[in-house]
Amino acid sequence: MNRIGLGVAVALAAAMTGPSAIAQRGDAPSPAGLAIGQTVAGELTSNDSQRRSGKFEDVYVIQGRRGQRIDLRLASDAFDPYLVVSGPEGFSLGNDDEEGGRGALHSRLVLELPLDGTYRVTATSFRAGELGTYRLSAAPAPAGIAATRPEPAQPIRVGATVNGSLAAGDGRRGEGAWFDNYRFTARRGERVRIALGADKFDTVLTLRRPDGTEDVSDDTEEDGETSTNSRIDTVLAEDGDYVISVSSFRPGETGPYRLSLAQSPGLPRQLGVQGGPRVIALLVGVSDYERTSDLANTDDDATELYETLRRAGLLHPASVVLTNSEATTKTVSDAFRRVAAAAGPNDLFLFLFSGHGNQVDVPVSAAELDGRAETIELYDAAMTDAELAPLFAGVRARMSMLVIDACYAGGFRSLVDRPNVIGMFSSEEDLTSLVASRFQAGGFLSYFLRAGITGEADDDGDRIVTAGELSTYVRRRFRREGDVPATTREDERNYQTILVERGGVHIDDVIVRLGTPARLAAAPAAQQASLTTESGKPPLDEEEKRR
Repeated sequence: MNRIGLGVAVALAAAMTGPSAIAQRGDAPSPAGLAIGQTVAGELTSNDSQRRSGKFEDVYVIQGRRGQRIDLRLASDAFDPYLVVSGPEGFSLGNDDEEGGRGALHSRLVLELPLDGTYRVTATSFRAGELGTYRLSAAPAPAGIAATRPEPAQPIRVGATVNGSLAAGDGRRGEGAWFDNYRFTARRGERVRIALGADKFDTVLTLRRPDGTEDVSDDTEEDGETSTNSRIDTVLAEDGDYVISVSSFRPGETGPYRLSLAQSPGLPRQLGVQGGPRVIALLVGVSDYERTSDLANTDDDATELYETLRRAGLLHPASVVLTNSEATTKTVSDAFRRVAAAAGPNDLFLFLFSGHGNQVDVPVSAAELDGRAETIELYDAAMTDAELAPLFAGVRARMSMLVIDACYAGGFRSLVDRPNVIGMFSSEEDLTSLVASRFQAGGFLSYFLRAGITGEADDDGDRIVTAGELSTYVRRRFRREGDVPATTREDERNYQTILVERGGVHIDDVIVRLGTPARLAAAPAAQQASLTTESGKPPLDEEEKRR
């Protein structure tokens, strides 16, 4: 609950203005233009956009003309580069290693553009997480150089079933297995189910995505038993060409097979989850304290999350926001019981607190092995994790989410003790949390949660934010901030880390189902069923604070 020392604050400010900490650490920058005849020296860093596969990427755009021939080359001595180009009407090409490159890992694409329009050139890596410098060049393609063509594959459409056969003379993998390839074009957000079955060999099914990543299925579960058939049920996270490869588990196997490509209704645990105003929330933010130091923007964390959920058409009308002097131990407890009682079996119950947190000494026990209980500091008094637990245990919703954005927040992980509960905490239980003044927000977790839960975390574009997507989004965004300093109660120095405790919640469980973009644009304002006050926040240039 103390201020960060001035020396630390100055060092932190200096660190945040260095070359690796420019504004790109927030939302992804707009693609840069790439001109024919230009060579760009770039770098993949942990501040760049990150694909669902974990690959970092830099994106450039070329304005192209039908029939234009372009020679693109991506080279790096730091990582294995992968080059992807996408354009109008589903145009998509990717390259890992340059053909005939004498063992080099550099990538090259010779394009013959099919249409006028904008083409996106993506510089990324073959393996997830690789970083380093690269060189990207665009030049007119020399005469006599053949254009890069997609890997040979038979066309297949969604809704089709193919009766094929693996035979000697088909394509052959390095380990000696025969394969047949099929290609289809899809749009971001489509969910498909691909099923492969054979009676005479053990099948292997591969789905290759436009960025070169693959989903592979060998055996699948059918009626509780393992089958040698294969199945992939997935959301296609980008526009472009997808290649299905049919092969066998053992080298040289042949025989007939059945391959089907169909639209998928979705996972069983997702099908019954309804959209609309199903987030019933109690949002608490305290900036103005009479009994301790004030904080910047922590009250705004509550009110802005309320408004963001309302504008997205997700907020249940029984939701409540309490800020500053409204947020006493009695009003929060009473509101908790009232809102929890209104939560139905189709709702997400969300409790957020943003403000000061503290630790108090208690007897050592199985519940508090370190002899310290964590608190959220309300306007008039503290509330311990033990006092919040029975309130939280009374919630009977489809899913409950606990978000604590305060110092020592990780001490509230013990509340994630039953099915269908997920917790997000701004720091470990013995470490402080920093005010996110760069975003004019009280806390990093609150700020990233607000963007993620209303759509930015929907990584695959299926209009569903899952537990896995939201967890990944929040942690990825926080990692872009670099090392955020934190201390223990004894002033031992470390770094802040956002914790996610999913308990029994699966990564594919639905946090929220979003409306269509048109639905969001026309979403009516939900009736405000809360009390709000003006926030008396300190000036934005005030010294950085711990909470």
